[in-house]
Amino acid sequence: MPSLKDLAKECGVSVATVSKALNDQPDIAESTRERIRAAAHRMGYLPNAAARALKTNRTYDLGVLFVDERQSGLTHEYFSAVLDSFKVEAEKHGYDITFINHNISGKSMSYLEHCRYRGVDGAVIACVNFYDPQVVELVNSEVPVVTIDHVFNNRMAILSDNVAGLKALVKQAWACGHRRIAFIHGEKTAVTENRLAGFYQVCEELHLKIPEEYVREGIYHDADRCAAETRALLELPQRLPALSSRTISPHWAATTPSAKRSSRSPRISR
Repeated sequence: MPSLKDLAKECGVSVATVSKALNDQPDIAESTRERIRAAAHRMGYLPNAAARALKTNRTYDLGVLFVDERQSGLTHEYFSAVLDSFKVEAEKHGYDITFINHNISGKSMSYLEHCRYRGVDGAVIACVNFYDPQVVELVNSEVPVVTIDHVFNNRMAILSDNVAGLKALVKQAWACGHRRIAFIHGEKTAVTENRLAGFYQVCEELHLKIPEEYVREGIYHDADRCAAETRALLELPQRLPALSSRTISPHWAATTPSAKRSSRSPRISR
């Protein structure tokens, strides 16, 4: 692959001029800039990432911490869209993405060690146990991080409005005439706690009495567990005439006197 020196020789200019042209610096003539860029394209020149990192003290590499215990991977119905948007935006600005993990070529290392090993310029913590000591270590390190749906002090976070979302969902069920509303939520996380808060708040606003057994803990993406909780709801002494299953998040169960029982089992999504 041609080097900067080869490109400079081809264009009859100095290496410094070539560097300025390729880095879009203003102190060279536009005609010279275009000539050098055309030559770079013709010769197949690509900048050396390692050399650029040494010069700029940046790797243009962003880490992504994504640990999905259900192993849905990039088919995850929520985070797949989030990560795809992140990837597209990162690439627009010339960044690559590295997934952070524990194992590099058979060698075990912490999340922070992997970030340092790759020299990432920052990391997005998208789906993980935020109380994991290794996650806390990464958040408290020198590596810039952004978290999704979890807040750490003095760190940037992107949050879904889970309280408002749950309230809107219950109000929709209420507007359709449902009064006995059950909620199967996921395991204990900050997201789940916000959803539970929204559920109880809106039920109080609507003067709905929610028996303790109407609020049940499932597991996100575990269809068997959610089916078991669904059966438990249907077997209550004051039986729910119908259980609604929706492909929205979070899922809800609501009843009306005239409703027929659904044969589908709900699943809890992220």
